[in-house]
Amino acid sequence: MSGTAARVCDGVLPAVAVRQWVLSVPFELRRVLAAKPAALNEVSRAFWEEMRRWYRAASERETNDDARIEAGAITFVQRFGGSLNLNIHFHVVAADGVWRCPVDGSDPIFVATRAPTRDDLQRVLERLVARPRLERRFERRAAVAQGAMATQSSDDEMQDSALAGCLRAALARGSYAKVDAGRVDEELDEVRFARRPPRAEAAEVAGFNLHASVVIGASDHEGRERLLRYVSRPAVVKERVTELTDGRVAYLLKQPGGRGQTHRVMEPMEFMARLAALVPPPRHPLVRYHGVFAPNSPWRAGVVPTPPTADVTCGARVNSPNESSEKRRSRSGEASGEPVDTKADGTSDERPRERAVKSRIDWATLLHRVWEVDALVCSRCMGRLRFIAVITERAVIVRILDHLGIPSERVIAAPARSGFDTS
Repeated sequence: MSGTAARVCDGVLPAVAVRQWVLSVPFELRRVLAAKPAALNEVSRAFWEEMRRWYRAASERETNDDARIEAGAITFVQRFGGSLNLNIHFHVVAADGVWRCPVDGSDPIFVATRAPTRDDLQRVLERLVARPRLERRFERRAAVAQGAMATQSSDDEMQDSALAGCLRAALARGSYAKVDAGRVDEELDEVRFARRPPRAEAAEVAGFNLHASVVIGASDHEGRERLLRYVSRPAVVKERVTELTDGRVAYLLKQPGGRGQTHRVMEPMEFMARLAALVPPPRHPLVRYHGVFAPNSPWRAGVVPTPPTADVTCGARVNSPNESSEKRRSRSGEASGEPVDTKADGTSDERPRERAVKSRIDWATLLHRVWEVDALVCSRCMGRLRFIAVITERAVIVRILDHLGIPSERVIAAPARSGFDTS
């Protein structure tokens, strides 16, 4: 399970029903969204706004002077398809309802909504496509399909770059073949969340496709976790990559082709080009939070789960007559990290304190959940390791490494080779 899914499930989503909305874009628009982050942001924001409009209408609640009606969702932008192809599409995990958010600062109240019908999805897509700014992009998309790249100067620059070549390679159909390289067992996540819904549950307008038939109940915490693990999965599954005897690379398809093909077969450079095209642009996150889940939402604190509290001190020990006030002050200060007030008679005013349990998952737990590597197991006795200190002074680090017989010399990286150096 990815670290992103773990953090979202444990620290963002409340215990309400969630629904997965999946938006696919036309083939001609995929290259534009892959090369131009501004266009991708525009489509993502417009889709969320149309979803929010539908949820507000379906709740039959209206914003007034006393309260606002707000929805919440998390968008996961996926740049890949099931055959190592460039396929920009959006997985949106939305709370299946709205919150009535009072303006007086009291906690929001969740209101569940009905399931969207195919007609509802159709209207969402029609409003999305009819947006003026997106309409202009669709008109330019038609020009792209006809080869009129001169209408977009930024795309002209991309066309002459190496990245544009990688994008073209990742969008090309490529070669397929039947390869006897074994199959990877399908995970439950793929079977449960990646199924193609029947046409009666999906809508299509101008090449856009939308379905929202996957819903997880409010009490199904494991189901929400598995859904988030699916939508935040990586682009490449290393178990599906096979090097053939002739040096080519075969990638196992998620679903066999119509003629029984099992793998996409690529030259090594095509394989590298496809991998490069799947890397997102810098400073443009693939996970976006909307509505009450957004970081700046005034109602986020009343919606997202709060970490549980735990007692730092024990009341019986604090009030023990055999322990001096100085010892109690020292022990309580170590536990809570705060000074202890002392009365005029020398006794400390100590009460059982509470502290919030950290909601973030530590790196060792994430490492074990993602890669199944337990970094806190002792290689000698197989016992559990614990943190003692964080050492940053080089002299101390060198002494410890020398004592353990580990090389302590500074590693100086060689300068990067020139692009023309093939040695």
